[in-house]
Amino acid sequence: MTTRIAIVGGFLGAGKTTLILAAAKRLAARGYRVGLVTNDQGEGLVDTALAGDAEIPVAEVAGGCFCCRFPDLLAGLQRLQEVASPDVILAEPVGSCTDLIATVLRPLVQFYGEQYELAPLTVLLDSSRSLADFPDDIRYLHEQQVAEAEILLHSKSDLAAGNGTRIGRKERMGADINETPVLPISAVTGDGVDEWLDVILGQSSRNPAALLIDYERYAQAEAALGWLNAKGQVRADTPYSAREWTAHLLAMLESLCTEQSVSIAHIKVLVTTPEGKVKASLTQAGSLSWDLDSPTADTRSHEFVLNARVNATPGQLEQIALQAIEAAKPDPAARYYIEHFECFSPLPPRPTHRLA
Repeated sequence: MTTRIAIVGGFLGAGKTTLILAAAKRLAARGYRVGLVTNDQGEGLVDTALAGDAEIPVAEVAGGCFCCRFPDLLAGLQRLQEVASPDVILAEPVGSCTDLIATVLRPLVQFYGEQYELAPLTVLLDSSRSLADFPDDIRYLHEQQVAEAEILLHSKSDLAAGNGTRIGRKERMGADINETPVLPISAVTGDGVDEWLDVILGQSSRNPAALLIDYERYAQAEAALGWLNAKGQVRADTPYSAREWTAHLLAMLESLCTEQSVSIAHIKVLVTTPEGKVKASLTQAGSLSWDLDSPTADTRSHEFVLNARVNATPGQLEQIALQAIEAAKPDPAARYYIEHFECFSPLPPRPTHRLA
């Protein structure tokens, strides 16, 4: 018996995690056993924590993209099979990753076709944002992500007016709109999610032609991004609102990025108190959204996981993050306990396999 794998790619902040968590719930309601694979250049992911909180079996591939950590991807898939025997695995590659057909889908089909059946490669295109402020190399990376899609999801359709079943050539950035289905979808409202699930359950990857990727530009695009993962605790002597702390932290991060002319790719923070959780994110200045906003009473402590990807050097991003965390203190006497803090730029991609 083969396990169906659906890989869901797209640029940072396109809404991949929100979609796969919503999809996992709907698949479970249909009677499917589901597993998730998350992926990041570092460790300490909001996405993995959210999947765990949703009681969905999850494996995390850290330290590089699926393509560069292919043995780790295989190990994660195997762990999911051992603990959950999933019918469907939803896999979310790093938002700065492309060339997935040649480096992930084809190797899985060629070497492990008896174990795994690949659904068409899905790529999300955020209909609510622009990358005009990012360097040409990052826009090139984004174009390649869109160009290799077998299914293109026009995500966050609830935020864009006048959506249709197809979008224009300019927005597709050169991808073949005659062959690639383009579907509007909103994980928030649920519009289009079941229709997309019907496709990935009923169709297999058609093994399209691999892209001609300029790996030097690809490497430069990833190197232009600062990558921060942090985990810690906040403790205070007087009660405070964890939700207000979250909003203050993101407002400070946005303000500092704006002051230093740093473009935001994706910043997200998950906050956990004894009473509940909140999660909020930014994909550009002025775009604060609450992805998890359960009512919580005032508290004297909370844990947080912060992931930030911005167009800045690691040194810039570290300074911005530390200043924002300090400024967000609920009171001057509050204490921070940082358990994990890493800040870096991704290394050049070096795929384990590339079957062009």
